[in-house]
Amino acid sequence: MWKNGRLTGERIYLRAYRTSDAQALSDMTSRDEIYLTTYNIQREFDVDHARWWIKFNANCRRTGTSYEFGIFEKDTDRLVGNIGIVNVNSRCRHATLAYYIHPEMWNRGIATEAGRLILDYAFESLRLNRVGAVCMVDNHASRRVLDKLGFEFEGIARQEIMKDGVFYDIAHYGLLGEEFRKTKHE
Repeated sequence: MWKNGRLTGERIYLRAYRTSDAQALSDMTSRDEIYLTTYNIQREFDVDHARWWIKFNANCRRTGTSYEFGIFEKDTDRLVGNIGIVNVNSRCRHATLAYYIHPEMWNRGIATEAGRLILDYAFESLRLNRVGAVCMVDNHASRRVLDKLGFEFEGIARQEIMKDGVFYDIAHYGLLGEEFRKTKHE
């Protein structure tokens, strides 16, 4: 699956961030559409913060606690999203899927394609048993992505997060390695 430091799909590839990605990462992540529809993205994500986060992310990969990658279009090499397996607990062999897509690329199947790539990495390379996922209850697009990826809805955590003084309900999902492998071969 890995080739030249990339996980490659039909239209996209995933790779570790480079310092040169900081401006594009900042531009994408600073958009209101990202902030308003994600579980854990801060509102201000300037270039300095992006540089810090890229270094932090590289350290997390080295320690095995998180594996986040940029999603890039194959044809243009343009950064179009972020996806990762985060909060890795290697002892219990579980982690959480996290992702967001540049709003200009919404409704094009990018999150689903990237999700399949990263889940294959999670279950086959990292040998995880379970991957969880969370999203805001009102984020219907993200919930559809999780359904397409084979995640099972597990429940709603009422008022789990607060953004700008407002509490939001969060939908929780889970996927087991055996379930992923079964759907992968269908």
